[in-house]
Amino acid sequence: MPFYELTLQVAKQQAESVDQTLTDSGAVGVTYVDAKDAPIYEPKPGETPLWDHIKLIGLFDDESLMDSASEQLSSLFPQLEQLKTQLKDRVWERVWMDHFKPIRFGQNSWVIPDGFDVVDAEAVNLILDPGLAFGTGTHETTALCLKWLDQNDVSGKELVDFGCGSGILAVMALLQGAKRVTCVDIDEQAITATLQNAAKNGVAQGIEIINPENVHLIKNKDGILANILAEPLMMFCEDFYQMLKIDGFIVLSGILKSQKDMICEKYAQHFVDIEAEIEHDWVRVGAVKGPVSG
Repeated sequence: MPFYELTLQVAKQQAESVDQTLTDSGAVGVTYVDAKDAPIYEPKPGETPLWDHIKLIGLFDDESLMDSASEQLSSLFPQLEQLKTQLKDRVWERVWMDHFKPIRFGQNSWVIPDGFDVVDAEAVNLILDPGLAFGTGTHETTALCLKWLDQNDVSGKELVDFGCGSGILAVMALLQGAKRVTCVDIDEQAITATLQNAAKNGVAQGIEIINPENVHLIKNKDGILANILAEPLMMFCEDFYQMLKIDGFIVLSGILKSQKDMICEKYAQHFVDIEAEIEHDWVRVGAVKGPVSG
C-alpha cells in the first residue's frame, strides 16, 4: 500500500496548529524534524521543547486525505510552502535496519542486527532487535557502556540495568558471563524488548524484572549500569549506593560533557575511584562504592 507525505516548514508558534490540522485531516502520523540543525539535548521533566524552525511531515495512507489537508493548510497558512511526496512501498517497520549494521565495541564484543550474519564467530555476539525501545549501540551513550563491558570482567556478578531500554546492556553483560541482571524501566515496551532480546540470545534465565516502584528492594548487587540522563542520575545517587555491596561499581551514561563535573561531585559523596571517559559530547562516569561512613 502506498503512503504519502505532506511536508511543511513552520515556525515554532505555528507547529501545534499545523500538527492538529494534519491529524484532523487523517494523517496516520506527524513527524517533527529540526529544520535548522539546532539540537535539543535534555529537556527538564514535564517540558516538551521545540526548535525555532521545524519541518512537519504528515504521513497519509490515502492521497485524497493528503490533498484535503493541503487545501485546509493553504487556507489557514497561505504563506507556507508545501511539498507532496508519494513514498515507495516498503516494509516500514524494518526501515531502521538500513542504518543499523553490525558494530564492534572494544576488542571482542559485537552487536549484530537480527537478520545479519555474524562477523566474528569467536567474539561475543549479541543479536539485537531493539523494536520500539531505546538502545542499539549506535549512540555514544550506549557505546560507552558496551565498551566498558568489553574491557571489564563481570563474570559471576549480579548487576542492575537501570533504565534497560532494549536490554542491550543487560544482555551483553550476561553474554560476558554475568550471573544475573535485574532490569528496571518505566516503559513497558522496554521491558518487552529486553525480554525478547534476552530470549533471542539464550540468556532469558539471567534476567529479573523489577517494577520501578520496588527499586528499594534491590540490595547487595555487584554493579549498576545506568544509561539514562543526568537529572535522574543525580536523583538516584543515594539509591544506587544502597543497592550495592561495598566495593560494588557504577557505570553511568547519558551525561553531557557540561554535566560531568556536577555528576562526579554528587557521586563523590558516596563513591570513590571516580573516573570519566568522553566520546564526542557524551561522558561515561564510573566509580566504586566507598565504605559506610560514620
